[in-house]
This record gives sequence, structure tokens and C-alpha cells, in this order.
Amino acid sequence: MSTPNEDSEALALARKTIEDKKRDSIDTYQSSAGKFAQFPQDKAWEYLSLGITSESGEIASKVKKVIRDKDGVFSDEDKSAIAAEIGDVIWYAAMLASHVGVKMSDVLAQNIEKLQSRLERNVIAGSGDDR
Repeated sequence: MSTPNEDSEALALARKTIEDKKRDSIDTYQSSAGKFAQFPQDKAWEYLSLGITSESGEIASKVKKVIRDKDGVFSDEDKSAIAAEIGDVIWYAAMLASHVGVKMSDVLAQNIEKLQSRLERNVIAGSGDDR
């Protein structure tokens, strides 16, 4: 029979293993997605920034049309089309992270830490980057 301390250590190890797998998964995505990158490296900042912006705009356009044409009722087809655009946004985000020289897992972890800090300080609903 295990002790409560051993159970706690086993649980902590299991959680760390799950977190490591998640990190590996997003970093593997980032590495794999880079195989499809075809853009002028001397214009990477411009290309990737414009790409992520245009793909985000495609999401906004699809949402706008559902609001206008379907009274805001999203069909499974609409959701699927939006999901495909989200994938494109994530691809551009991964390529931007690669260009900056950071792992996506680090970007995501930093974002969660920022949001957690805002929540703890009760400023999550505010505005501005430095809240």
C-alpha cells in the first residue's frame, strides 16, 4: 500500500508527463508545419504578419456572413469552415514563432502565465497590454 506522499508524487509525475506530451505535440506541429513553408525568407516578417492577418480576416468574414445571412445560427459546415481557417492562423503563428526563434509551447505557456496573472490581479476584463 502506498503512502499519501507517494500518491502525491505519482500524481505530480503523471501530470508532468501529460504536460510534457502536450508540449512535445505542439512543438512537433511547429516543426512539421515548417516543412510546408514557401515564402521569401528576406520578407518573412512581412509575409507571415500579412498571412496571419488575412487568415484572421477570413474567419471574421465567415462569421459576418453567418450573422448577416443566417441570423447568427452556425451550421456544422460553417463551424468546419471556420475551424479550417483557425488551422491556417495557427500555421502562421507557428511560423512566426519559428522566425522569432521560440517554441510554440513556450509562447503558449507564457500566454497562460500572463492570463493567470491578470485573473489573479482582477484585471482580465480590462484593456491594454500592460495590465
